[in-house]
Amino acid sequence: GAKKVTNKATLWYVPLSLKNVNKVLEVPPIQYARKEQEDEGKKRYEEQKLDRLETKQRNGDVIFPVINPEPHTVGYSQSSLIHLVGPSDCTLLGFVHGGVTMKLMDEVAGITNIVTASVDAINFHKKIKKGSVITISGRMTFTSNKSMEIEVFVDADPFVDEPQERYRAVSAFFTYVSLSQEGKPLPVPQLL
Repeated sequence: GAKKVTNKATLWYVPLSLKNVNKVLEVPPIQYARKEQEDEGKKRYEEQKLDRLETKQRNGDVIFPVINPEPHTVGYSQSSLIHLVGPSDCTLLGFVHGGVTMKLMDEVAGITNIVTASVDAINFHKKIKKGSVITISGRMTFTSNKSMEIEVFVDADPFVDEPQERYRAVSAFFTYVSLSQEGKPLPVPQLL
């Protein structure tokens, strides 16, 4: 058979100083082979910046548990996971690895027999320190015939060093395809 792309991602990293992790380092400019490449890159960057701003505005609220929700509602679709951030979750500087956070987000969003189709921009709003308790929450925001969009938040409660209020650390939107026991796509009921 022919090869086809199954996964593709664009990643943006922010370089931090090893001596002061709150200091963002300057990135040297890229040397482009052609002016068109530079223009395309700048255009893509500006579009993604606007998308991220829109996403941040959509997910500012805290998710509270819903008692006895009606079937096929956003409340009924809600799931949560609470995790204590330990040393194995962290970098040498004591902050959670992005991959650890993404794995937990995918687990919360994909709590039933589904397969991940895509992930929108994952916004890492603030760093999470070792010793924090994080609450990962997901809720369905959209359904189509065979797919569903799940909004996922990671809220952090820092208990180590100086206690502070819970804050939104990470947010993203995941798209899943619902599967039958045989692994075939299933219709998804509409949200009420």
